[in-house]
Amino acid sequence: MKWRKYKILFAFMIPALLLASALFAQPGEDEELSPKDRFFFGGNFSLMFGYITNVEVSPLVGYYIAPRLAAGAGVRFEFYKDKGYYYPYQTTIYGGNIFTRYLLIKNLGEGMIIGLNTGIFAQVEYELLSLEKEYFEPPYTEDGRFLDHAVLVGGGITQPVGRRSAFLITVLYNLNEGIRSPYSNPIIRVGFVF
Repeated sequence: MKWRKYKILFAFMIPALLLASALFAQPGEDEELSPKDRFFFGGNFSLMFGYITNVEVSPLVGYYIAPRLAAGAGVRFEFYKDKGYYYPYQTTIYGGNIFTRYLLIKNLGEGMIIGLNTGIFAQVEYELLSLEKEYFEPPYTEDGRFLDHAVLVGGGITQPVGRRSAFLITVLYNLNEGIRSPYSNPIIRVGFVF
């Protein structure tokens, strides 16, 4: 059963790799960057309304250490409301992260006749989130908040949409996944940088 979930995930990732837009602005290998051009900004934003309402805003700022290597930090705020049949609830999640990205393949279509300009990157991230004990920490009866530490590893694809902007699709795995984690593996994010 568990392997079936991963087979389905990979079945969707292959077309996404070939067709989807993912983002990461990458300067040229031989291009010398000014200190100002080494900085990039971006993030993730999501909205979902209905039986479950989920609003997330996750801006980030990063720095190109080298043309293929970038590091950065971001903040995250999420509002979550579930109108559950037995136990409706709402909560807020907030915190921050630091990450490092390395561009493994800058242009997947180089040398191919299909002309893709999509890149593939690897990413390591440390995330620290503040969660409500009532919803995330057993026995789920205490008030207050606690900090959840997560080490996320994975990668994704990037699709430039200009000289300094790109879309990203990132798939990460939480190495500290447990009952207190606010999400389960894999974690899929869609974002933008400029």
